[in-house]
Amino acid sequence: MVSSVLDNVPNIEKSVFDEVMKIIDSIDSTGGSFATNILTPEKLQEIETRIFATLKNSGYIQSVDVFIKDMSKITINSQLLLSEQGFEVQKLQLNPIEVKWKKQTVTTLLDSGIREDFVRPILKVVDDAISYGDSINTTRNKLSEFVLSNKDKSGKLKSYLTQTARDSVNQLQGQQYQSVANVIGYEGVSYIGGLLEDSRGQCKRWVDDLNGFIPIDQLKAEIALAYKNQARKLKEGEHKWGGMMPNTTPDNFIVKRGGFNCTHAAIPKRKK
Repeated sequence: MVSSVLDNVPNIEKSVFDEVMKIIDSIDSTGGSFATNILTPEKLQEIETRIFATLKNSGYIQSVDVFIKDMSKITINSQLLLSEQGFEVQKLQLNPIEVKWKKQTVTTLLDSGIREDFVRPILKVVDDAISYGDSINTTRNKLSEFVLSNKDKSGKLKSYLTQTARDSVNQLQGQQYQSVANVIGYEGVSYIGGLLEDSRGQCKRWVDDLNGFIPIDQLKAEIALAYKNQARKLKEGEHKWGGMMPNTTPDNFIVKRGGFNCTHAAIPKRKK
């Protein structure tokens, strides 16, 4: 699901970059630098409107709409995985959480989230360039660095989409698992997923040292250990402890897991 929403990102990035450069080329400049020293609120609003129009026309809105509709597949998957762990769950029980996350994802990817993290930083680059009389080439380079991806780095839109889409999938499923487990009860958490060379220390511990299973009566201590080693900035080889979300507890561990952008799954195992 996450990869599908990223398929058209290169075209979207280029469309946005080209549109902003059209706007910049239309602004008065002398000797390669901006001649005016102010960008009016009306002009900033016009630029924002044109960026959003470009996102729509380049397929961004359509890609996000498909991703949000496909979140119903996560609910079906949650039902199957919970059934494998011994929970008798009807899809209907999981639907309210799906509806909540769909609404939240709309806000994040189509409204205030994308405005704050992608559109407004572009406006700031343009506004600062004009206010301080930067050269057009300098402005072009700053925008290129921010908007466009290349083989060495992701542009802001791609990194934002990747993180937000992954978090939406993982936290939707995590909340569905957690809501069922808290009501029915569970004996522990299966901590599932592979390890990379730089995986976090707590994730390595839970996957390797604990063989992918954390008993419920050990969960509080494991969370405390993760926070303790994070504060100590402990690093074991390439595995640095850290990235834990604030206020992680046994009651929400299945949702928050190993912290921000964690790619592991925490699946409750029902009491026998």
